[in-house]
Amino acid sequence: MHGSGAADVLEAAYELAREIAVNSPLAVRGTKSVLKANDGHTVHEGLVFAARWNTMHLHSNDLKEAMTAFVERRAPVFTGD
Repeated sequence: MHGSGAADVLEAAYELAREIAVNSPLAVRGTKSVLKANDGHTVHEGLVFAARWNTMHLHSNDLKEAMTAFVERRAPVFTGD
């Protein structure tokens, strides 16, 4: 970002939103949940929560799609489940 005007800030926000939007909706929700749940807790408590959340979603369709797309060298198509 070269300038510091409102247009530059808005463009940076849109760019970040585009980067987030291409990810699995399940992963985005999970990241937000983990960050929110860890507020005010120890690192250990946060890691335990993150491990539990990840374990619950280990067999998600989005994870399978991410791995399949990687092996097939294509962009993934996420459904959020």
